[in-house]
Amino acid sequence: MDATDTALKDSTKSGINQQPASNPKPTAAAAEENTGNRRHKRLGMVLNARYRIVSLIASGGMSDVYKAVDLHLEQAGSKDNLVALKILRTSLTRDVAARSLLAREAAKSRRLSHPNIIRVHELNHDGENWFLVMELLDGEPLSRIIQRARPNGLKWKGCKAVLRQVSDALAFSHKQGIVHADLKPSNIFFTKEGTIKLLDFGVSRALQSHQPEDYLNPRTEDETSIYGYTPAYASPDLIAGKDPTPQDDLYALGCISFELLSTRHPFDREKVSERQLAKARLRKPRGMPARFWRVTRQQLRYQPKGSSLDELQATLSPLPWSTWGLTAGTLVVAAIGSAFWHSEYQRAEATERQLAQIHDEQLALATVLDQPPDKLTEAAAYLPDLQKAGVLRLKSDLVLTWYLERIEKILGASARSELPDIPAALALIAEASQLYPRDYDLVRIEAQIRRRQQSLEIALTDDLSARLNEGSYRNAEEFDAVRKLGADLDLIGGDPLQPSGEAAEVFGQQLTSALQDNNDAALARLLTIGDQFFTASAMVSDKLDRARGMEDAIRQLENYHARVADGHSATPFPTQAAEHFYGERFGHWQTAISDARNAGELDRVYQELSVLQERIPSDFAPLGQIRQTLADAYLAQGDALLARNQTRQAQPLLRRATELMRQP
Repeated sequence: MDATDTALKDSTKSGINQQPASNPKPTAAAAEENTGNRRHKRLGMVLNARYRIVSLIASGGMSDVYKAVDLHLEQAGSKDNLVALKILRTSLTRDVAARSLLAREAAKSRRLSHPNIIRVHELNHDGENWFLVMELLDGEPLSRIIQRARPNGLKWKGCKAVLRQVSDALAFSHKQGIVHADLKPSNIFFTKEGTIKLLDFGVSRALQSHQPEDYLNPRTEDETSIYGYTPAYASPDLIAGKDPTPQDDLYALGCISFELLSTRHPFDREKVSERQLAKARLRKPRGMPARFWRVTRQQLRYQPKGSSLDELQATLSPLPWSTWGLTAGTLVVAAIGSAFWHSEYQRAEATERQLAQIHDEQLALATVLDQPPDKLTEAAAYLPDLQKAGVLRLKSDLVLTWYLERIEKILGASARSELPDIPAALALIAEASQLYPRDYDLVRIEAQIRRRQQSLEIALTDDLSARLNEGSYRNAEEFDAVRKLGADLDLIGGDPLQPSGEAAEVFGQQLTSALQDNNDAALARLLTIGDQFFTASAMVSDKLDRARGMEDAIRQLENYHARVADGHSATPFPTQAAEHFYGERFGHWQTAISDARNAGELDRVYQELSVLQERIPSDFAPLGQIRQTLADAYLAQGDALLARNQTRQAQPLLRRATELMRQP
């Protein structure tokens, strides 16, 4: 359980639960929910084909807040798929100022990424329904906790736990140049996990008028005309219409601090002027430490020079000497006996060592916090779990932005393809999710990437299957296109393609033809296609094995012919590879020549040899031997014809024999 949760529960044990629970009159929203909120006109509505409204959470002056299911996250299998939708009231949808105020809230909240500020994901609209998508909180506002604590108030331990988180959130927002300007108990939410969340930055204004959202949403009239400041917590300057300053938030925080411990508003919820504040009688609430009261009283007096958020936060931290436990009385008593003094000296020495250790740990932690995000996440891994969680929470905006920028870069065109490297992006999301397992943006982006991956996989698989079925890899251009499709499918993390029986049959036919023709270029392409797509196909396994047995020779010859085609005439011929590759063909020719019964059978060998001679150097020894054998066969058949006085029939054979013998 979170420390804040424990502190608040402990703070309500005495005097609070003993009082009868108050039963305030139900609000209109609560009455509507109690009578069956299914009748609310927006329940069941789906906005932008994505957000399905399931229940009404609350109603305000200008908007209603609903619980909704993010259908995209639900379809992606995410269990964390609930969001809150803040929808502008129908009567205000045509009001430019109202829409501007909603847009201003979205813009400011998007900049305020902090663990203690509610996270707003986006501003959107569906027709006339303008709405904010926010994280869904489970808990209750601080106003209800104060109400239950009447009349005794909370214990200081619980108040301190709340005020620490509220002041952290305000310090962050002020650093970003934004004043909340409507801080009040109902805008401070206490979750079931024990975390404080500040709500509704809709009426807050930028400290500087040149903030980006002011250009995006120019104010044509004062925001208070639509959603005014809450008078009970508004400083005199805000009530007078002046621009907000951080001191206005400190005034409201002083009122809230007073109310937490007493359950009473310091000024009975009345609007007060600076003059009235100066004269007001303020009594310290029971249980509030004196040093914290000094700062709170200055805040309530609205004395900008007399109080600051840093000073307030300092009062919420332990006093630097509070752990020593050595009072003046202890020192006097210690002086009485040397044995007792020695014991106290050792205790003080141990305390000093503890303080030094704490100082070193704090220094190490500060060093980690100052690191860039890559070094910070690496260093945080070596911290104790509690410190690690705190560092990651405090630096969530920096670390998540770093991850999201890297993911966005990966999703651009990769070095290998125009397509995104989806597995790398998903791996980064998984890494970031280990640090922030319930982050809305990470879950949403992962769902988008997986949908994109699925559509790309379908398109690539369809195109690749069609090409393989047609055997469209016969030339270099078609071959490159098929290989690229396969590489793209692998790049996006798609499932390996299982070619059809038709594709395997076409591939087998091309492989047989290339083997018969000793076409090393075609075989080189087919071996690549086979290794990429057909390794599991039984229909072509024997032929692929035969080609793989000559793979080295095929690659050498294919490389030789490619270099010669590019004009590298000095490229050495791979003799041993050629002997291995063409050995079976030459042996077949030797048999065919020996068994030839007529000139036609010799001519078939001659024609095949003529084709091969265009790809093999003429001084290749096995080629010369085949030419000599074929020439001798032509001479033998020519001599036989001459012996039978068939001179005309013998002459072509003798000419072909002479031609073969003249070749180098």
